[in-house]
Order: sequence, then structure tokens, then C-alpha cells
Amino acid sequence: MITQQQIRLTKLALALSVALAASPSFAQNTTSAVGGRISNVSGQPAAGAQVQILHTESGSVSNVVTDAEGRYVARGLRVGGPYTITITKDGITQTRNNVFLDLAQTAEVDATLGVQTVTIAGTASRSEVFTSNNMGAGTAISNTQLQTQASIQRNLQDYARADPRVSQTDKDRGEISVAGQNSRYNSTTIDGVAINDTFGLEANGSPTARQPISIEAIQSVQVNVANYDVTQKGYTGANINAVTKSGTNTYKGGVYYVYRNDNLSGDRYNPITDVYTDAPKSKETTKGVWASGPLIQDKLFIYALAENFESSRSSPEFGAIGSGAGTTVGISQSSISEAQRIAQQTYGVDIGSTAVPTGSMLTSKERLVKFDWNITDEHRANLRYAKTEQGEPFYPGFSATGVGLSSSFYNQGKSIETTVAQLFSDWTPNFSTELKFSNRDYDSVPVNATRTPSMALQFSGALPADAPSGLSTANRNINFGTEFSRHNNVLRNKTKDLYAGANWIVGDHEMKFGADYTKNDVYNAFLQGINGSYTYACLDSADANFYSFGALPSCARATNAQVQQAVLENFRRGRPLSYSQQRALPGASLNDAVAEFSTKNTGLFLQDTWTVNDQLTLTYGVRYDRNDVGGRPLANIAAGQPLVAGNPATGARQSGGFGLDNTRTIDGTDLIQPRFGFNYRFDKSPRPTQIRGGFGLFQGAAATVWMSNPFSGTGVATATISCSGTGATRCPTTGGLTSFNPDAQPAISGAIPAADVNFLDPSFRQPSIWKTNLAFDTELPWYGLVFGAEALYTKNKNGIYYEHLNLGAATRNGSDGRPLFWNAAGLSTACYGVSNNTANIITSCGAVNRSLNNRSFGNVLVARDTDKGDAKVLTMSLSQPMTKGFGWSVAYTYTDATEVSPLTSSVANSNFNGRSSFNPNEEVAATSSYAIKNRVNALMNFQKKFFEGYNTRLGVFYEGREGRPYSWTFNNDMNGDNLAGNDLMYIPTAFGSNEVAFAGDTATNRANEQRFWDVVNANKGLSKAAGGVVKRNNSTAEWVNTFDVRISQEIPGIFARNKATFSLDFMNFGNLLNKKWGRTEEISFQGSGGQARSFVDVAGIDAQGRYVYVVRNDVERQDLKQAKGESQWAIQATLRYEF
Repeated sequence: MITQQQIRLTKLALALSVALAASPSFAQNTTSAVGGRISNVSGQPAAGAQVQILHTESGSVSNVVTDAEGRYVARGLRVGGPYTITITKDGITQTRNNVFLDLAQTAEVDATLGVQTVTIAGTASRSEVFTSNNMGAGTAISNTQLQTQASIQRNLQDYARADPRVSQTDKDRGEISVAGQNSRYNSTTIDGVAINDTFGLEANGSPTARQPISIEAIQSVQVNVANYDVTQKGYTGANINAVTKSGTNTYKGGVYYVYRNDNLSGDRYNPITDVYTDAPKSKETTKGVWASGPLIQDKLFIYALAENFESSRSSPEFGAIGSGAGTTVGISQSSISEAQRIAQQTYGVDIGSTAVPTGSMLTSKERLVKFDWNITDEHRANLRYAKTEQGEPFYPGFSATGVGLSSSFYNQGKSIETTVAQLFSDWTPNFSTELKFSNRDYDSVPVNATRTPSMALQFSGALPADAPSGLSTANRNINFGTEFSRHNNVLRNKTKDLYAGANWIVGDHEMKFGADYTKNDVYNAFLQGINGSYTYACLDSADANFYSFGALPSCARATNAQVQQAVLENFRRGRPLSYSQQRALPGASLNDAVAEFSTKNTGLFLQDTWTVNDQLTLTYGVRYDRNDVGGRPLANIAAGQPLVAGNPATGARQSGGFGLDNTRTIDGTDLIQPRFGFNYRFDKSPRPTQIRGGFGLFQGAAATVWMSNPFSGTGVATATISCSGTGATRCPTTGGLTSFNPDAQPAISGAIPAADVNFLDPSFRQPSIWKTNLAFDTELPWYGLVFGAEALYTKNKNGIYYEHLNLGAATRNGSDGRPLFWNAAGLSTACYGVSNNTANIITSCGAVNRSLNNRSFGNVLVARDTDKGDAKVLTMSLSQPMTKGFGWSVAYTYTDATEVSPLTSSVANSNFNGRSSFNPNEEVAATSSYAIKNRVNALMNFQKKFFEGYNTRLGVFYEGREGRPYSWTFNNDMNGDNLAGNDLMYIPTAFGSNEVAFAGDTATNRANEQRFWDVVNANKGLSKAAGGVVKRNNSTAEWVNTFDVRISQEIPGIFARNKATFSLDFMNFGNLLNKKWGRTEEISFQGSGGQARSFVDVAGIDAQGRYVYVVRNDVERQDLKQAKGESQWAIQATLRYEF
């Protein structure tokens, strides 16, 4: 209930009614606003009333005058407060103290001129929902919440999850998704500058492992999900917008120290062995210092911060059998030792060990300084500079199916430097402007441990005798040498932004208009495999002299000891299963494959906010964006020639080109984006009640790296020579095909250099999406509780997916109608060996995948537009606004989201590979890989001074959510597209339907078919697909429940007016109470197929045209996510001292 205080005056007075509200309907700006309507006792507008808004801590003043309708608005104000608002009319003055303003929101302060009595409706119990400008979907996060809620990662993503539509889909990487959208479609802005990974390499949206600007420097945050303001740009997911702190007239400062180590973390759990082990040795520290104050009293202020971070938490959690690692990989320690010996004695190279080098640390240094200048009462300016430098060690090759050696390790150096300047001017009481300029420089360069080819020893089939039960018999690798994607990988971005906007109040209308401009200069050297890449495996051979131990006709039927000896002998003799190297073509150099270009976006916007009456407010406007690109890819004339399709009947391969221009970019494309929002408040309701909503079109920004793919993948600068066990060119088995010298890699006799080419479709545009929402909010009769229900719908206008243009024609269709690309040998059951219920191609049988493709080209990808994919999101919430130091909220969100492609990578080929499909090139929308179908989130904030002058704070955040979606696929390459694990499973109609054959079964013994149906019937996603093909992402991982808690206590300082604060952050608090609680189990991401799970191989097609299923011994497990302790409790201690 709204509390009222009656104040007697001896003469004419004001009756002041104040409502401060969170309004997620303004731009990605860095300021706040206050506005309202002044009327007389009869309800008529009071024109000419003087309104002064004073920021008491800095002396900043804004003066406005009500117009003929009694309305006023003051913009460009500092976020926070406290403010003193003074209203003067006819010589009578009334003051309102301790008003606080939230980022990019308008506080409504209405006043009614009265006689004798002033009635003030305070904001202590008033919900922050009810305001005329609240139309779209979003969440405001105050500084109080930043202080109260837990965040061990100390980043904005941890706070953004307070919005019911935001899911932290991968805590390991810090990835968040909004309404089932790809995390790369989000944007993060601080002080109006994009600090997210605009190039698109990092799934967590941050260009650095640590947030580029410390959370200590953040004043306030807002999450924009559907914000119809025309200045919103650059995202189709969500925008996390934050503003940094500023100096005041009071000198202040502080130091802080944040600490955690392995003793403050829960035990790791190995689900294979059912054993708990101590968390790996680790230590994290953050040391910081800040200071603020006036340089010139009431005029010029400074805020500065310096922070250093160190962490040794990056060590891998995977190890060989007997290593004691959190996750066991089916590789023996003896295999690793023998590989090390061979590399040293045969090739003279130290390939390293699995041990993490002593002293390996993630380090980050942050520096920030900000100046605020009150030029006059009408003009204010600020200037902020920040720089972050980071070094992060990486240990590639470690996974549930592989271990990495230290020769593949590297340290990723990164730096990001930003400068932003803003000028706010109030030219008249009704006309104001904002000018902003920002500059951002970003560099990312790895330092490799070695300069060698990438190498892998691949073991498959039977496991070592000492392997614990439950380990997968799928391919397991020992990985060493320079990581494949770091052979030459340098990124430099320089971004400049300009913004000019104006607000003009005319009667009941507030006009907004202006322009913005962004230029991004890109230098990206991304040359994979130029040092060479080798994979060694067991090779089938009936030759008694091939191996030192004799013939091995079928590796699939071999013992583990035979496979191990064969793999290591092939490594020693230089007989790889596959080999490739990307090389410069004649007349070109590797530098010609560097992507060097610029992108530009010019935006124009116009908007009118019409206050129709006290109940109804409308916002409508339009935004126009034009995209320009400086530079063009090198032309590939051959690739642009018309395509000549292959002929399955004659075996003729595809030839010619692909009929597309590889130099095409998005240069000259544009988009008109209409936007509309409304808010209707029921004035006859006894309690605040409103309906709000809107719709609009939003142009986002495709990851710049996707735009760079055609520049680096022209097919005329470089090409890849390769050989393999199933490709058109077979690797020689005579030996000697191995060199550790990247500058002297072997040639392959008969190998045709295959050019990889990337295209943008002629109709390709920046991604864009329609968004619409409709919401109902009302205050309930009890304790000021607020109930809300909101529906959000999004629909792609321009989505993105990839097609492979060089798969070749299908040689035939399978019994379920899917296209198959194997040659006849690859489809023959005689070409497969089955051992231990695992199928493997017999390398000597002549199987060829992509058998009708154009051998002059390799991977030829085109990025296309699609309007398929949408999201339906329903949220219901109940909250109690912060009252007397206590507040809480709880919300349930249902999300049904679809997409054509999950776009999981920065590389076109990987984006094509990382999707499960029926037809690899299909344009079919299915459940989004990022959709969290059901989610409950709740938070509680408590603050009380148990000791005079010293706050005790408690913050609790709960999230209960459904697991991530995954697909059911065949384990091997069943369709011959050269990808294993991406082909969606076909489920027969019923047991005994005879639609597929089961290897090893007979007419009287159907044990393998029974094992197949046991798995199908135990998994709803499989059983409901009976008689057809499983849909992509039709299953979900286990439900996840987590609690995070922060407890903090202020204590007296050493000197007067000093204080210290001690805080404890508990991540996954439930796991501290019970080690079985709070676990996150998910299906691991596969390089091909995405999040996919399997238990069946396909061993060709029998004489009746049926697929032959080989049912594996085990169903692929859901992995326990604990690489960074996501499934364990952790405690972080923080000590602050302020003076």
C-alpha cells in the first residue's frame, strides 16, 4: 500500500504525488531522466512552474519549465542520486529529497497544486513497474542489487539472469541466451560502448575471459529484451546496458581484495568410477583500488580504478586411465609414454606431457579513469578511458574423448582499450541534445608453446584391460603439436562510434530524432592447418609384413593391445590415416588469405512519444540502418562458373563452379524498422494496474567473423592438399609421410589442391527479427505485491544458416528418404567391420564419401538468409518491491523457440558441421539449441542495520531450469557427407517390424534389436519418433537446481568515517549442503552434430535396402559439467575498506 504523510502548511502549498518506476523503454544510453505533469487543484495544467533537479553529491543542476500542458522532462541526468527536486509556482516552493534515478529510465514526479495540505505518496513501497513509459520487456538492476546479489565470476551475466527470460546456458563459458536466441546475438554496452565480442569468437559474448570493465566500477545495469526505442540497435537477442560510477564533491576511496582457492570448492565427482576427489589445486585473487572526488568543487570530478586478477583455475579435468582426473578418457598412460618416446627418438621432438606447466596463470589488468564536468547548468560532459590486458593459458585437446600434451598448449594474449566522450546540452526547457564519440581498440594474439603440425593418435574399439567400466569405445585421441586453429591466428579490431540525438517537447508530444554511425576496421589472419595436420590410427592390412606383429585385416575386430601397437607403429613409420595442409597457391601468398576490411553502419531515427492522457501513452517511430563494407574478397572466377551437376547413374562427378560471386558482401544493404509501444493505466482501479506492449523490427549484427569468412576463404589465395582413408585421395601406406617441420611438409602424389570457398548469398542481410510483447501488471491487495503476466513473440525476418555446395549429388536415397553420398563400396555391408558392438570402415575396401563432389574444391559454404525460426515466451511473476530493507521476486518462464542453424562457431565450415540434420543442406526450423523450455528464477534482497550505521546484507538467487536440448544421431558417418555424428536417427515402427537389420541378430535371436528397443522405450525423445526420423533437439538434459548466496557485513574502520565490508559469496549453495545437489549434466557438444547423443552405428545397407544397425554396448552418457566447478559449491571471500 502507498504510505501517505500529511504536512500542514500555513499558506498555499503543493500536493506532490511521486512515482518512481523502472522503464525499460529507453536507449542504450548512459543517463537517466525525470519528468511528470503539474496541475492545479481542478486538474488543469499548471504552465510555467519552475522545476529544479539537483544532484546533491555533485552540485549538478537541471532547470526546466512546465509547458502549456503542465509537462516537463529533464534528460541527460546522472544515474543514481540522491536528487533534490524543487517545484516553484507563484512564490511557493516545495522540495522532494532523496530521489534516486535508474539507468536509461524516467522517474515520474507529478504534482498537484493544492491549498493547506500536502499529500506525498512515497516510493518506499511503490512498485517500480507502474510508469507510463514501461512498454517493452526488460529488467532494471540497481546498485543495491549489485551489492547484494552473489557473483563469483564478477560479471554482468550473473546479474542479467535476474531477468526471467535470460538463461545462463553454459556457466563454464559464461554463455547466456535470451528467448532461445544464439548468445552471439546479444550485445553488452558500458557507457554506451560495446564491450562484447563483436567479432564473434567467444560464445560468452565477452572479448576477454574477465569482463573488460570491473563490476566494482559499475553503477547500474539494465537488460533490454524488447525495447521499442528507436535508438536501440545492434542486437536481436538482448542488450545488457551498464554505466560506470562518477566522482562527487566528497573525496572517497577504497581498496578491495577477493580470494578463493581449491579449499573453498566442493569435491569433483567421477560418474564412471563413482569416486569423489579433491578439487584441483587452484587460487584466484583480485586486488583493486579506487578513488573519486572533486577536482573543482561543483564543477569537475574524477573517478579512477585499478584492478589486477590472477587465476590458476584453468587446469583441465580430463586424464588417462589411472590419472585420477575428474573425467577418465579411455587411453592408457603407456600409450602416452610410448608416443613421447617415438617423437623424441624418431623425430627428435619433445611433444610434452599432460601436466600443466608450473606457474600457468590467467592474468588480467584493468585500468579506468572517468571525468565529469558540469560546464554550466545547461551543459554537462564526461570522458571515460579504460584498458584491459589479459593473458590466458589454454590446454586444447582435453575432452571426454581425448587428452592433450603440452606441445599444443598456448597463451592467448588480449587487450581492449576504450574511450568515450559525451556532451549533454539543455538549450531550452523543451529542447535538449546529446553528442557522443567513442573509440575501441581490440587485439587478440596467441603465443604457442611450439611451432609444429597438429597431430593426433586415434584409438578406437576395445578399451585397455584396466579401464573402468562405462567408458566409451568411440574414437579417443592423444593430441599434440600446435593447435590446428593457432597456426596463424591474429585479430585486430578498431571501432569508432558517433551519436547525435535530440529531444524536443511540443505539448503532449516528445520528439526524438538523430543519427548514429559505426565504423569497424578488421584485420583477421585465420589460417588453419598451414603447419600441416596428421591423424594416426589403426590401418587394416592383410599384408603379413605391414606390421611388426603381422597382418591385421580388421582393426574393428582387433584387441586393444593390437590397436594400440598398430597406432603407435604407424606414427613411428609415418603412415597417417589422414594428412592435410593449407598452402598458398601459385602466384599468391598466405597473406592474401588474411581478412582485412571495414564495416560501416549509418543509422537515422525519428520517434514521437505521445501522452494522449493520464492513462494512455503511445510511442511510435522508425529507424533506418544502412550497411557499407570497405574492401572486397579476391575474386574466384572458377568458383563463379555455372555448376554442372554430377550423375549418379554414370558416376560422373560434379564439375564447373557454383554460380555465385564470392566477392559479394553486405555493402549497400539497408533496413527500415518501424517500432511502436503503448502503456495504458487503469485510473479507476483501486490499485495500480496497467496493460503494456508493442512491436518492432530490429536489425542486429552478425558476428563480424562470419562476414570475414569470404575474405579469408576465397579459394584463390590458398588451397588444401589432403589424403585420407575414405576420401578420393588415399594416404600412401609405404611410410615416411611425416614431418614435424612446418616449412617442409610432404607433398601427396596425385592429390589435387582443394580450394575452400566461402560465399554470401546474393540476398544475404544482417540478421533482423520482429519482436512483439503484451503484458498485464497489477498491484495485489496484500503487502504491495505485484503480479505480472507477459507474452513475448519473436519471428526471424533475416536469420542465418549455411549450405554446403560441394557435397556432390546424392548417389541414392535411404529407406527413410534421406540423401546418401557414399559410393557403392561405402554403402556395402562388406565394407564394415563390427567388433565389440562398434562398426568401423575397413579402410582397404574403397569407400569414398562425397563421392560425386568436385575434387577441385574442398569445403564450399554459402551463408544464406532464412525467415524460419521464432520464439513464443510466456512469463508470470510475483514480486514484493524493496520495502524497509526487504524485497523479493519469483518468476516462471515457458519458452518454445526454433531455429534453422545454431551457429555455434566462428568458422563457416564448423557452423555447417555443428548441426544435426536429416539432409545436411535442409532449411528446416527445429527446437533451438539454446532454448530452456521451463525456467523458474527467484531472488531475495535483505538489508538491515543490526549495528548502528553498519549494514548487514543478504542476497539469494535461485534458478531451476530444464536442461539444454540435444539430438539423437547415429554415431558414425551414415550418409557419407564426411561428418560423423550429425545424422538424425531413424526409429523403426516397432519391434520386429523388419524395417532395419540388426547386426549380429538371427531369425531366432533378436538380442541386439531388444537392446535397441530397451533404449528407445526408456527415452521419450526416441519412443515418440517411432516410425520416422527423430527431430533435432527433441530431448533435454536433466533438470538443474542451483542457489547462489551472498552475505555481507559492514564493520567500523580504523579511522573515523571509514568502514570495512566483509562478504562471502556462495555459488551452488545446495551442493554445499548435499554433494548430490546442484549438479549440471548435459550432452557434450560434438564437432559435428552439435549437442548430440548416440548408441547406434550404421554398417551399410543390406540387399533388401535396409540400414544395418550396430547397437553399441552403452548409450553415450550425459557429462557432468565441472571443468570450472559448475556442479560444485564454491565460496569466495571479499574484503573492502572504504575511506
